[in-house]
Amino acid sequence: MIIVMKTTATAKDVEKVSKIITDKGLRVSVVNGTEQSVIGVIGDTTKIDPRAIEVDIAVDHVMRVSEPYKLANRAFHPDDTVVDVEGVKVGGENLALIAGPCSVESEEQVIEIAKAAKKAGA
Repeated sequence: MIIVMKTTATAKDVEKVSKIITDKGLRVSVVNGTEQSVIGVIGDTTKIDPRAIEVDIAVDHVMRVSEPYKLANRAFHPDDTVVDVEGVKVGGENLALIAGPCSVESEEQVIEIAKAAKKAGA
């Protein structure tokens, strides 16, 4: 389940709605986007009537979600994730070509690959 808060919702509003959910024994994942906050509900949401949440003045709308990978789902996390790796931005609009072995058999193999990559200019 995804609870989309109104753009006017305050941190207290998000906290209040989150508490309603956690009091029912479910977990929440709050994402504060640039426009509005989204509360992802993790667990058996059959315990929750979406209409009971939607009556809150700070809630824009509630959606049931049946898709897997809720924590990585764009509906839960609409903004891009950008990670800075020693000055190199990975994610968002930034393209990063990352390569490596498909699997690692031993520490020796990792060291050998790292030495070869360094020698090649990585």
